Amino acid sequence: MLATGHTDPPTDVRIDIIDNTAIISWMIPSNQAVMWSRIQLNDSKDDNVFLDSRKPYKDIPFPYSSFEIANLKMCSEYYVGVKFIGQDGNSEYTIQTFWMTNTTFTAEIHESVTLSWRTSLTELFSVIAPMGVIYMVEFDSNIISNTGGTKFKFDVKTLDVSTINITVSTVTKADAGLYRSSQNYYRDMNNNGCCVLVVTTTPENPVLTIDHKHPFVNDNITFTCTATVQRWPRYIPSNISYQFFGITRGYINNNKLILNKLTKSDKDIAISCQATDDLGKVSNMSESIILDPYYGPDNVLVKPDYTVINVTEGTVLGPIHCTADCNPKCIFNWKFRRTKNLALVNSYQNLTVVDIQKNQAGIYRCSVIHPYDKKIRSKTDIVVNVQYSSQIRELWLSDKIENNEWSNAKIYSFNEVVNLKIKLSIESNPDPQLVLSTSLITFPPLRYTKKGIDFLSELPSLRCEDSGNYTIQAFNGINYGDTRSVNLMIYCKPRNVILDLKKIGTKLNRTEDIVMQIVSFPKPTVEWTRTTGFIWMVQKDKYDYRYRIYSAINIESEDDFGEYGIRVCNRFGCIVENITVSFEDGIGAVTKEYIGMFAAGITTLVVGLIVLIPGTIFVIRKCILGLRTTKKISVESDEYIEVHRSNPAVSEPYSILQPQSESRPLQEPSNDTYEECGMTTAVDIYQNIEEG
Repeated sequence: MLATGHTDPPTDVRIDIIDNTAIISWMIPSNQAVMWSRIQLNDSKDDNVFLDSRKPYKDIPFPYSSFEIANLKMCSEYYVGVKFIGQDGNSEYTIQTFWMTNTTFTAEIHESVTLSWRTSLTELFSVIAPMGVIYMVEFDSNIISNTGGTKFKFDVKTLDVSTINITVSTVTKADAGLYRSSQNYYRDMNNNGCCVLVVTTTPENPVLTIDHKHPFVNDNITFTCTATVQRWPRYIPSNISYQFFGITRGYINNNKLILNKLTKSDKDIAISCQATDDLGKVSNMSESIILDPYYGPDNVLVKPDYTVINVTEGTVLGPIHCTADCNPKCIFNWKFRRTKNLALVNSYQNLTVVDIQKNQAGIYRCSVIHPYDKKIRSKTDIVVNVQYSSQIRELWLSDKIENNEWSNAKIYSFNEVVNLKIKLSIESNPDPQLVLSTSLITFPPLRYTKKGIDFLSELPSLRCEDSGNYTIQAFNGINYGDTRSVNLMIYCKPRNVILDLKKIGTKLNRTEDIVMQIVSFPKPTVEWTRTTGFIWMVQKDKYDYRYRIYSAINIESEDDFGEYGIRVCNRFGCIVENITVSFEDGIGAVTKEYIGMFAAGITTLVVGLIVLIPGTIFVIRKCILGLRTTKKISVESDEYIEVHRSNPAVSEPYSILQPQSESRPLQEPSNDTYEECGMTTAVDIYQNIEEG
């Protein structure tokens, strides 16, 4: 394609003259999406010659590349244009000038040649060369020379002016073209008799090439001999034949010598070629190509002959020597592959790794590459196993069987009804033992399944009371191993309710205080199942996951006696406790005086609660701010991992966790909270606010 984006124009346009017919031929490039070839012909007056009855051109469909034009005027000059019509657009025209004559003379450049032809003209005509008039013939058949030198030689005294004989001395390319006899100087008007002088050169020194710059043993190779012959006019074709020297095998196809399957015995054979044109002129010999078939890499070996090497971290690996048979010498690369990718270690034949570390364990490859064809290569691998102490990189606790996440959290929260899976990412060689322990008990080594460096095991069932610090140790006998400590905070729904009284005897116009203790995590919410006029206050006890809850019942009328339900909930479930309120001395009448007293009591209670609640919230806020300023707790260490789904119980028996002492603190012991806030037992009361 041309830089303009159009289709390239035709090349090598040739014209063969047979009688009064011109055979036009051209070359169609293989990379051009050509659909048609358009032919257009003009005479010496630049008039169009109609090649079709309706238009002055002819479209030849692809792949045809020749066209015959008959009934052309002899000794006339024509201009033929050929262009391509393709999918990517049309090309420019390639224009070639030619003359209609069957009389052709050929001369090598710098030689002399005699031209001759016949004419029916006898008087008042001129003999014309491409560069101008040679001589003129007058009425009395006298020849008048028009040349001032010795370029053209002819008989000026001849009586047979109808026979033209001219010798052209020291031919140059400017002498090539049409020689004619004409009654008029202008081009082909009234031409009568002509010939064409073709000026040629001996074939230039041929160039011998090979399709593989560096052929290998077993390759099929092709030698190409290329020579050119210069001829003027340029439309005159030249045909060249070729000979190859230096080797007896292979076969020749036009200008190509094809050898199949080179062998090592072809080394040092010198091959050359020679060209001969259709006039029998022979070129000089081309320069020789000397065969030197390459081979290798073959027989790639490492010494000592290792396949697997066990080495301890911190020691020296090697030296390991890699060898291969190559011509010429190959390129050696030692590469290291720990996962999928290979990394270059060095470009030598020897491999040595000083103070080898665990991240240098893997496959070491001796890769051998031929320097003249990078696709030809061979290799051999050795496996290096570096043993090192266990190191816990990642940890995750979950009830999920499969989990692709990791966490460095040190606090985990989960429901006591689930069976926890523990997943550890451990770098260890050999594989470690996994031991779970607390300050009170050490469990037998955990059984696990392994996938890569991930170790999956199960923990025993735990309850709220088993919350605390746990240590996980990975140990394989090298050095001291590695440990991780985690704090397990175990969720449970409300249970273990302790109620001061479930049956209360009272009288009208009394208010009865209700106090309960309960185990729950997270903090519960409490509500009456019937209207009492009082709300519940929830206060965290100094023991973990234990809460004290407070409320009251106001007995204003006989309708206030009966059963009261107390609904205690957190996000893991609810329980309902019932208390019964009955008359202490029997049913008494409710007077208006009592009703007024009840109303005044309710008013006093509501006002008291209004005053109490903001004060309580203020104290709580002050407490929280005090905790934030006095205790700086790492965000990472306080990260919670919550587990909400249940799984079947662990099939393998574990030692049962013993309940720890009730005074065992969590990360933020409640007794410290009381001291820092300066709170009395009546403070730190939360009004149905659930901890997050």
